Amino acid sequence: MMRLARVLAGGALLATLVLLSADGVLSQEKKDGKMKGQLPQGWSKLDLSAAQKEEIYKINREHKEKVDKLRDEIRKLDEEYSKKRVAVLSDEQRKKLIDIVAGDPKDKPKGKEPDKK
Repeated sequence: MMRLARVLAGGALLATLVLLSADGVLSQEKKDGKMKGQLPQGWSKLDLSAAQKEEIYKINREHKEKVDKLRDEIRKLDEEYSKKRVAVLSDEQRKKLIDIVAGDPKDKPKGKEPDKK
């Protein structure tokens, strides 16, 4: 049951990372005929030509696009995996799982309440 919570949390985190990194791909688009991008650490000291830099930016962009596509595929597989497991549960078990994942107040330790500001 904790595994489901972890999978859901991981999926949410992955989706957030994908959305945040998507802006990076767009920022590498051509501007004034030159590609924008980032060189690996230390590569700026190699006296690369403009053509070499553009080729590296292109390779970086292509790699990022492929990785983003694979991450999206993994996210979809994780969602399918979670749905299939939950489908095995009875209605009562699903409700109980929702309470567990949502953090049922009666399961929380009684102690100091968080400060409300």
